[in-house]
Amino acid sequence: MNLETFEIVAVKKMKHKFYVWEECINLREVKSLCKLNHPNIIKLKEIVRENNELFFVFEYMENNLYEIMTKRQRPFQEQEIRYYMFQILEGLAHMHKNGYFHRDLKPENLLVKGESVKIADFGLAREVMSTPPYTDYVSTRWYRAPEVLLQCSSYTPAIDMWAVGTIMAELFSLCPIFPGDSEVDQLNKICCILGSPEWNTFSDATNISRLMIVCFSEILPTNLADFIPNASPEALDLIMQLCSWDPMKRPTAEQALRHPFFSAEAWAPYPLQDSHDLKPTEPNLELNLWNFDAEPDDCFLGLTLAVNPSATGFDVIQQVSQGMSMTQDMMFCSSFQNYSSNSVLWSLLNPGPSGSPIPVGLQPQLALPFSSSSNAHPPQSAGSGFSLPSPLLSLSIPCQHGGHCR
Repeated sequence: MNLETFEIVAVKKMKHKFYVWEECINLREVKSLCKLNHPNIIKLKEIVRENNELFFVFEYMENNLYEIMTKRQRPFQEQEIRYYMFQILEGLAHMHKNGYFHRDLKPENLLVKGESVKIADFGLAREVMSTPPYTDYVSTRWYRAPEVLLQCSSYTPAIDMWAVGTIMAELFSLCPIFPGDSEVDQLNKICCILGSPEWNTFSDATNISRLMIVCFSEILPTNLADFIPNASPEALDLIMQLCSWDPMKRPTAEQALRHPFFSAEAWAPYPLQDSHDLKPTEPNLELNLWNFDAEPDDCFLGLTLAVNPSATGFDVIQQVSQGMSMTQDMMFCSSFQNYSSNSVLWSLLNPGPSGSPIPVGLQPQLALPFSSSSNAHPPQSAGSGFSLPSPLLSLSIPCQHGGHCR
């Protein structure tokens, strides 16, 4: 905890000792994080050197993506995966645009807090324009691109895109798509799914013999849908593009964000949660209203939830609710069962120009559950709650002046 601001932070202690301050500020991790400022990249708040030991102070994140996946008892919904991938690619696009590539993308380095995902651990990050040769060891083996496994003399930010593809596949299956036990076995796992590559793809590889051991005969690609049956065709297509043998054929982060998998018609931001935790209860809608307007004329709320609200034939009934001294006008559609589509219309309407006085006996808490049952019969009141078994219902409720309506 920061004792001045009381903010909870995360502190990373470096293994090596640093005797000169210039050594600290010249670290790749420091230089890259100081330059990269994006909502989906971890924020470096402070650098502290004390007794020749170096500490990085980061914003605090609750989990990493690996921990979240291991705790899952059911696969993610595609909408959740889409939301994760969108944020990862947004951060990656900003990173590549500003001249850096990560080189160690894996679920453990993707930190999560609430619905926010941030790329972290820039210890192996390098500038795109840096001069080869690069380090032999880059990224964890399961997320390592083929050009790195084959020790090509140079590589590009496309190695990050390969890692993103493997992470996306893992989000669907909850297990690594290429879990090799060694570099050779890793290439074998890749060949078993993608098939044999074109040999001229890795003309600058210094260890092509690894591939020759695996692909001594032609290997045909496997249908990815057999490994990830819960993925849509658009998701499978994006994974296959990201996990292309040829680095030149992999989309950039910006191109991946324009893939049909992220089309506006297909998705909207989704609250991330484990579907296993959702209780199989009837749908429920609650309105929380605090310090509603002080003017008496503004103490009536109009709220509508509707999908194709074109039904006609309302029946009007008079209901007197318990604990209230006023009559409620409730309308429901008795002929709704004749409609093929499940339309829903639920409204709280102003009492109208006749002007009912604000009831002093109105309960300060009002909960209105609703369900999508097609049994059309008059709703029954129960204290401060009204059960709405009919799918189409409208009612008028005035709120207590200056009170709290929930």
